[in-house]
Amino acid sequence: MEIKANISSLEDILADNRKFYQIPDYQRPYSWDKENLSDLIDDLFNAYTNNKNENYFCGSLVLVNNEKDQRFDIIDGQQRMTTFIILSCVFKALYWEQINDKAKDFILKSIQDRYEETKRKLRFLTNEYNQNGFEQNILQGIKFEEFKNIKKIENDLKNDKYIINAYYFKSLLQNKLNEYKEIKINDFIIWIYEKVVLTVIICPSQDSAIKIFNVLNDRGMPLSPVDILKSSLMYELDNEDRKIFKATWNSINDNIKNNGLELFSLLNTYLYYTITSNPKTRLDKELLDNFKKNNKNSLEIINDIQKFSKSYIDLLKMEDKYIYLLRYLRHEIYWTSILTTALFNNYEYFDELKKLLLSYYYKNWIAGNTIATIKQTSFRILKLVKEKSNIQEIKNEILENIKNNNMEENYIENLEYYYVYGKKWDKPILLMLEYFATDNNHHSFIPLDANIQIEHILPIKYKEYNWDKIFTEDEREKWTNSLANLTLISMRKNVQALNYDFARKKEIYANKDKVKTCYTITQDVIHNYNEWDVNSLERRKKELIEKITNILSF
Repeated sequence: MEIKANISSLEDILADNRKFYQIPDYQRPYSWDKENLSDLIDDLFNAYTNNKNENYFCGSLVLVNNEKDQRFDIIDGQQRMTTFIILSCVFKALYWEQINDKAKDFILKSIQDRYEETKRKLRFLTNEYNQNGFEQNILQGIKFEEFKNIKKIENDLKNDKYIINAYYFKSLLQNKLNEYKEIKINDFIIWIYEKVVLTVIICPSQDSAIKIFNVLNDRGMPLSPVDILKSSLMYELDNEDRKIFKATWNSINDNIKNNGLELFSLLNTYLYYTITSNPKTRLDKELLDNFKKNNKNSLEIINDIQKFSKSYIDLLKMEDKYIYLLRYLRHEIYWTSILTTALFNNYEYFDELKKLLLSYYYKNWIAGNTIATIKQTSFRILKLVKEKSNIQEIKNEILENIKNNNMEENYIENLEYYYVYGKKWDKPILLMLEYFATDNNHHSFIPLDANIQIEHILPIKYKEYNWDKIFTEDEREKWTNSLANLTLISMRKNVQALNYDFARKKEIYANKDKVKTCYTITQDVIHNYNEWDVNSLERRKKELIEKITNILSF
């Protein structure tokens, strides 16, 4: 049997009654999170509104025909496949009364073989360990009325990614449909099934599938947008100008790499600077269209990119606590494009701008919003910076977005919440306190790696060393994962501190072994607290939240 590859729509993949799928048990668990879903929904709505008649490419699907189970084993693409199945079930739960028979047919077929009800066969099986929960909570119908509090879901069902993501999809879809009021959900669902396409590769054996998977994921193998942009810009030049262009391009690339940065990220930032709006197509096509519209020649373009790259490197290598904290954000394109543009254009309010962006983006992050909440405002800020507008105009844009999304209230509520540990911003918010513990702005950047750990002062395993005599069960449940109970510590010291009583922990924090802890916020615990109980936690909670709100105030 030979390897077969073709471009297939979701209708071909999920609504064909001859095709059934399963996740082999050796595959890693389903792991997509809120940001992945937000990116997907953003991309789908952008593609639908800007290029409705064109296919939207969504990656590859590598399969092996498992004749024994009469299903295809998914070797690569399980995250996307699982996500689209969940999305289909969310459509069914939320919009069933609003859609026509065609949309309903797509949804039902993607869940099970609806033409053989007596021999019911599910279209998609996840791994054996999770299948029962996936089937009961997702495939058999999502009961959103049972899951009204997302914070409770995140804690009570933290291992059930399926239902958590279903809830996220509900929120994301409702927000988008409220934003794009002209979009009819029925048409959008049909478009997803007919126009979202994947490259489906069917392999004769698992060995061949894994080889294909490795080739697809081998860095540098595909022709990237960067390669296409370079070749397209060089195409129009004569031999002498090509040499100049190539030398300049290589100089930019070398300088970027020598500073530990990526050429694609630079060019993406340059794209945002150039168009000051959301890109509608690939980086190369978007830039080339813009260059053509503005009648720029290739040498002008590459010289402009070279100048821009110097501002980009200066920004990301800046020894500045505001920049360090912005670097922890998952989506760097918005703040990097805004601040690189500010440096490139000699924007006079750069210092005020970086502080505004830190406050804005961290409030959005802590409030639990996705990047979609701040996207359009970020483009308006970028445009205002490019026009060298007064900083007050930018501040007004940010304040309006914060107000419209209840961001201020939500971020304070989440700081006060008793389950801060495990949030993606838990370590960055502690590092914020660390950077601002002194007035000195010349800190070294602290990477988010295994060398820095979050320490629970009241330990998770609390029954040793008399902790259970200080805290009741309810108090322990309430405080263990709260902001007040967390601090920073090195990996080695975290292992040393373990579950000891507070007096012994203080000795370890203070390094009676002659190696003093470098984190100021942990030294503060040593010097300012003689015991660790509910009163201490209440006091530290108030102190930390007051410090954070002062840092993030306008």
